[in-house]
Amino acid sequence: MTQKQLIETVRQHHPNLGETQIRIFLNKALDEFCRKTKMLETMYNFDTVADQRFYELSDDIIEIKSVDYDGYQIPRLVGRIEKTDVS
Repeated sequence: MTQKQLIETVRQHHPNLGETQIRIFLNKALDEFCRKTKMLETMYNFDTVADQRFYELSDDIIEIKSVDYDGYQIPRLVGRIEKTDVS
């Protein structure tokens, strides 16, 4: 279904909405669909700091599938952390 067809379908139920507003709603629905289905993947890079274990992540990161450092994959932690660090 093309975007024009989607706009016509929405206009049948909401005849007072403008085309720009309908496009905004359709794009939001598409973003939500992609987020829920996890169909889009991307890669993020950020600088690390020596002796820092935890980092703040962006709100648009949903799931972390793998972590690489300097070309080497970091294995997932299985079990408990040996030493608690809140820094």
